[in-house]
Amino acid sequence: MRLSRALRSLSLFAASLALAAQATMSLGEIRPGMKGYGRTVFKGSKIERFEFEVLGVQRNVAPGSALILVKASGGPLAETGILSGMSGSPCYIDGKLVGALSRGFPFEKEPIGAITPIGEMLEQLKEIPDATAFRTPLILPKVEPPKVLKSALLGQMIPLSDLLGTSETASGQVFPVFGSELGPEARAFWQGTPLRFQSAVALASNNGMSEPSPLEPGGMAAVMLVQGDMEMAASGTITYLSGKRVLLFGHPLFNLGPVDLPLWSATVAESVASYNASFKLAQPVSPVGALKLDRNSGVAGVLGAEARMVPLRVGLNLGGKRNLNFRFELMDSAFVTPVLAATVLTQTLNAHIRGQGFQSLSLQGNVKLAGQSPIQLENMVADLNSARLAMYVGGILQAITFNPFERPVIEGISLNVKAEERLDLTGIAGVRTLKARAKRGEVLPVLVTLQNIQGVRETATFNVNVPASARPGKATLLVGDGMSLLAADPDEKAVELTGLGDVVRVLNGALKNNHAYSLLVQTQPGAGLRGSRIEGIPPTVSNLLGSDGEGQDNRLQRRIISRALLPLEREVRGLVSLELEIE
Repeated sequence: MRLSRALRSLSLFAASLALAAQATMSLGEIRPGMKGYGRTVFKGSKIERFEFEVLGVQRNVAPGSALILVKASGGPLAETGILSGMSGSPCYIDGKLVGALSRGFPFEKEPIGAITPIGEMLEQLKEIPDATAFRTPLILPKVEPPKVLKSALLGQMIPLSDLLGTSETASGQVFPVFGSELGPEARAFWQGTPLRFQSAVALASNNGMSEPSPLEPGGMAAVMLVQGDMEMAASGTITYLSGKRVLLFGHPLFNLGPVDLPLWSATVAESVASYNASFKLAQPVSPVGALKLDRNSGVAGVLGAEARMVPLRVGLNLGGKRNLNFRFELMDSAFVTPVLAATVLTQTLNAHIRGQGFQSLSLQGNVKLAGQSPIQLENMVADLNSARLAMYVGGILQAITFNPFERPVIEGISLNVKAEERLDLTGIAGVRTLKARAKRGEVLPVLVTLQNIQGVRETATFNVNVPASARPGKATLLVGDGMSLLAADPDEKAVELTGLGDVVRVLNGALKNNHAYSLLVQTQPGAGLRGSRIEGIPPTVSNLLGSDGEGQDNRLQRRIISRALLPLEREVRGLVSLELEIE
């Protein structure tokens, strides 16, 4: 059914190729008071006409950019104002294409909006890449890669708004993304971005009932961010067609430059009036091509092309009573893929685990990269917030995609989550040793008192090897969970990262939060102040200590000289330290 619709949509496109090349009007010809018309879909698949009057030209909105301010009329606009989803609607004066309606204003009482000039769209979107270059130069985020890696090791994710430097209130470029209704945890991942999520659960894209709008200027289209057992699609209007090349939106999706995303035909269930920002309730219908370019003045794609997505599989074990399996495909982007994976995992969990009461979620999985060893994922969350598990996955993916060496090719992500309706949480209540002095080369028993959420205590034993290479003198014994130990940063040696393989090894060697660890730490000469360190020493401190190289023997550096592991298979919290004397 979906294939037949795609073929039918492409046949409509073939008919549009018979149309003559569209004449355009330059920005210099636009004058206040000029009148024209636009084309868009207000409901269903029919392209309708609306009218507009030019109010003026706002120049230098950005260097080299301008907007044409207009007052629109016709259709439902008197009731709704400019609709989100009208972005890209082609606007004509005297039969010439002026540009794409691309902006409205929140809480507007009249349908006043702005047009992106067609000249800017044609200039920015003329060089559509024929194929995605997966080894293109890496675009680094707005935060330092060492901080991204440290965040991942702590089970955290850098907010997307911090990476993109965007704000949902910075401009009128807010546009809707349709799909499953996002819960508050998933919505939090997208704060500060220009995307506004709307539920369209009543419209299944493969329900056999929806006809797509024509693939011509004014027709509705959708860009798929996620497809499979969950769909997320950003919807807008087609502005311009030339051969197989198509321009849409009149504003960016994320302004990421070259992209590779499925482009679908779409339909409109209804135009929804809102006191804040009215929108089209749109839904994808069938694939028609691929989006290839995302620029400030709009997006561009190629009809008939295919997009590469990142496969994601999520297996869910509900207390050993029921097993569910889901498959998804995610947008392949260094910035967006980690957030999409976190969103999909959160939505999957929230749809199938209870929303109130104690929960324990244990995760096992892996990320497969081309040319690298798989990255093993392991984590456990024992509380009421499933978003912590999703942030762990998102943080690991950010550490991969934001590595400063090469653009990774993610071949697949596999996640298996077991959900139990109990709180598998253990705290470290106390630590003691049988003696306060230890000899080099001996094994030191360490007794750890663990306490669960009900207050029941148990004792476990670490056997810590005191290496023969240890220096006589004081040492610190740290016992805690992996995340607390990483936050304490007991090992100050430099971490040499020379390639993506080193990042993979660091991630695979990370301490986990479902084990207890015992670390024996000593101070040794040498501060190791290299920029490749996971968390750099502040410049004011490093200047006092001096730089790397010779003459660093008078400085001290903490080093882990021995470690021991106590697997517990439940979330562990707490950190205790003891001072020892090594003979």
